[in-house]
Amino acid sequence: MSNILQRLLLFFLGIPIVVAVIILLPALHHGAAVLLILVILGGCALELSRFFRARGIEAKPLQFIALAAGIPASAYIGRLLGGAAAMTGALLGLVLGSSLMLIFLFASFAFVKMEAIHEVLPRANALAFAAVYPGFFGSFIVLIACEPRFSTQSLLGLCILAFSNDSLAWLVGMTLGRRRGLVAVSPNKSAAGFVGGMCGSIGMAFGCAAIFPREMSGPWWAVLAFGLAVGAAVIVGDLFESALKRSASIKDSGDTVPGRGGFLDSFDSLLYAAPVFYGLSLLMGFFR
Repeated sequence: MSNILQRLLLFFLGIPIVVAVIILLPALHHGAAVLLILVILGGCALELSRFFRARGIEAKPLQFIALAAGIPASAYIGRLLGGAAAMTGALLGLVLGSSLMLIFLFASFAFVKMEAIHEVLPRANALAFAAVYPGFFGSFIVLIACEPRFSTQSLLGLCILAFSNDSLAWLVGMTLGRRRGLVAVSPNKSAAGFVGGMCGSIGMAFGCAAIFPREMSGPWWAVLAFGLAVGAAVIVGDLFESALKRSASIKDSGDTVPGRGGFLDSFDSLLYAAPVFYGLSLLMGFFR
């Protein structure tokens, strides 16, 4: 099966499944979607540990998975236990969970043998990086799922803006892309693809405002700025993951997702866009 056909099947089958999980299984603050997110983040962490090992840095997969899935899980547990102060509980769980996990893992370096002392800095940096990306960044997807009012619409909005950018950038770049090599970390990306992706996010921002008029009400310039910012985050997230792969001399992060590569190849843009989406939603009053 060709790469193009695999990507099309993933688009027409995978995305409807994600949408169905968000819409049809909202119980326990989107517990099914959160579980799916934690599995994806664990897969991203497993692939990320491979990057570090490719550079000769010891990276234990279980530690990476624990950080990437455990930190967002702590935010979700805080939401469940938060009661009336639901989002305060989620944020407190996020801070305490990430702090305690890193304290526990860093403590092992206090007793390292002298012959391995030179490994402490790169290994500690690797753990901290896994805690931030994908752990902390991924936590914002969970925070969106835990919103007390419009969590379903907010999750759908994030997916629509991120995936429309990815899909349209690929389609426009493949059909109209001529000027390539603009970015060193991903020389196959074209100017047409970047423009197509941004148009996808901006267009879908206005589409979300039309579909969710109550949840995403605001002046046209706010919707435009929202689409621009999230679209830029999607593009930068994709390029950032490309830079990581080039640094590790790895072509694809994995082969788990047909037509896309690995988990990181497929969800890098979502990880980068989620904090921007969440922060701007708070600032602009969208999905509140």
